[in-house]
Amino acid sequence: MKVLKKIVKVVVSAVLVVSIALLVCLNFKTVLAAHKNHAVIEAAKQVTDLTIPEGVQIVGLGEASHGSVEFQESKLDVLQILVEKYDYRAIAIEADFCDCLAANAYVQGGEGNARDIVNNFAFTIYHTQQMADLLEWMRAYNAGVEADNRLRFYGFDMQNPEPGVPYLIGYLDAHDIRDCGTTNLKILADENRTEPLTEQNLNGIQAELTAIEKALESQDEDFDTICAGKVVENIRTAMEYYTMDGADMLTFRDASMAANVSWILDLEKEIGTGKVMLAAHNGHIGLRDQSGYLSMGVVLKEQYGDAYYSLGTDFFKGKSNIRVIGADKRKDFFVTTADPMAYQAKYIEDHRYYVDFASLDQATNEKVYDMVHKPMSTGSLGESFSEIGYLMHSAYRLNIEPVNLYDGMIFYYEVTAIDPE
Repeated sequence: MKVLKKIVKVVVSAVLVVSIALLVCLNFKTVLAAHKNHAVIEAAKQVTDLTIPEGVQIVGLGEASHGSVEFQESKLDVLQILVEKYDYRAIAIEADFCDCLAANAYVQGGEGNARDIVNNFAFTIYHTQQMADLLEWMRAYNAGVEADNRLRFYGFDMQNPEPGVPYLIGYLDAHDIRDCGTTNLKILADENRTEPLTEQNLNGIQAELTAIEKALESQDEDFDTICAGKVVENIRTAMEYYTMDGADMLTFRDASMAANVSWILDLEKEIGTGKVMLAAHNGHIGLRDQSGYLSMGVVLKEQYGDAYYSLGTDFFKGKSNIRVIGADKRKDFFVTTADPMAYQAKYIEDHRYYVDFASLDQATNEKVYDMVHKPMSTGSLGESFSEIGYLMHSAYRLNIEPVNLYDGMIFYYEVTAIDPE
């Protein structure tokens, strides 16, 4: 019996040692990244001290994960800085243009409830208290300033044309426009539709959109009419988008989002201060082709040069709430990114900090300068995840040179999962 117990102990110990060894081997990058780096800590700046170069018209704030609280909170944190220090008057998020019109009406003092409005967004990731808090802050700010200084809330995506249909119908009714048919548009927006649109439907939608465009030409060019025209354009764009697949589809979407951003900026030059803050996934605001397609950030950088500032984000460890591929559910996934710079946030107040890459001097910040100019493991989680793919680091890590994608970055030590309702 004693011999058997010894054998069992040896086997258990061996299994434990092998398990630990496997865990370390599989996650060796995380282990290597988890050490204090005084050079990074000395170069770190508080997020509240965020500095934007003169001449910047568009600040793109990225998020390493759609489903983490801290990145949603960062939208408000950065917006407050841009509004109070740099006279920004608009924020545009990665959501359909029409989806955000109700949110904009609310921050202008309109009726409704902030939580109900965000819960009506097509993207579940925005059904959170953090997004409601953003709208509430904007509404409160607007209540204390003159009309000319009010903030505006936009969406620059174009994947969800359906919300645009009731908006256009409401516009036509409000302006007593009776000679535009909407039969096929209503079929497009029918939530109970199970059959794909027929060629007749598609042709009918285009004809109805053309009729609405002509009707808009006779209306006063106020904000509602301008937005109605953009909704028509976005529906057209979405219809073309869904005829594509693969990399062509991805490139088309980002190019369309960049075009929407340009449209918003041009409008803000007329009615605001000509500056816009963007909020989207890192993959969209980054300055380089990351996944076989041209990102929105690449297009904007080519068009605006230094007037576009890309601010990426990352974290060392934490949870993200993500839709599970092949299942009708969402789930909190815990990951580590093996980002050595994000690990340093552990030693900094609020466990977050930011670095502006252009301000790093190679002579005085050689270690940090070298880190951001060489490939580094970073996190990148989207809105869908395979539970099998989750076991592979390549599913949520990118090995990139930070300076090739961003002008600066905000780093978090740990993030928590959103709780969408």
